[in-house]
Amino acid sequence: MKRKKNQRLNKPFLIFAAMLLFISCENQRARREFDQGQKLYQQGSFLEAIRNWEIILGSFPKSAYADDALHWIGVTYYVDLDLPDRAIAAFSRLIKEHPDSSYGPQDQILVADIFRNRREYSRALTEYARFLNLFPDNEKIPLVWYQLITCLFEVGEYQAVRVQSEQLLKKFPQSEWADDCVYWIGESYFLQGDQKLAREYFQKYLKQYPKGELAFKSEMGIARSLEEEGYLPEAIAKYQELQTRYPSEKSAQTRLDSAQKRLQNKQTGVVIAPDEEPEPLPTPIP
Repeated sequence: MKRKKNQRLNKPFLIFAAMLLFISCENQRARREFDQGQKLYQQGSFLEAIRNWEIILGSFPKSAYADDALHWIGVTYYVDLDLPDRAIAAFSRLIKEHPDSSYGPQDQILVADIFRNRREYSRALTEYARFLNLFPDNEKIPLVWYQLITCLFEVGEYQAVRVQSEQLLKKFPQSEWADDCVYWIGESYFLQGDQKLAREYFQKYLKQYPKGELAFKSEMGIARSLEEEGYLPEAIAKYQELQTRYPSEKSAQTRLDSAQKRLQNKQTGVVIAPDEEPEPLPTPIP
């Protein structure tokens, strides 16, 4: 009787051991297919490589190499075969079926980037927002947040641009995208016709990031806002200053020519813009 009891006790262990052996064999076979796919990829046989990785998805979908296969299928379609829709399908399947995969964050970014590069900004917005929800602690959060802001700008959601930019600045004040956010807030005000606030943020950018990549654009933003409000002599003086300081930037010369023509027309009575005389300029932000 005692012997039969031991047999009953060992039965669950034997089942568990058999399952481990099966999984191990499945992983070994999947690894062979994955490695063969990698060799074919290195040889430039991209479609053949994808076929090998698809064997893993069909025959060993629960193996440890299923997410590797999906990731490399997506990369190959996107980078090597220029078939972005198939890449999106592979990346999206990976994120859905393998939510804990280490590939998840980068593949979600790739999906969003594909839509952004195709100027499908609304779709890109959805995918960047999905990243922020799925991976709230990922180190790429500031970058993805900034990309979301640029997409909002592209679809004309200027108030949302300001809200999201202010939130990013508050949470990640030292991120490499902080200066860009200040600039885009100013540009959003400019495009909505609030030239005083536009100048405020362009001046804020120049004060905080005098050598930033968008310093010239901020200087031009100040000049453009002056011109837009009808302060043509002041705008012309600013364009002339920028032309001297940035001789390689042709846009300053182009805008200078335009502003001088507007001023000449205004003085001769051909065109008067704006209709009313502008108010005195506010004191610049120190």
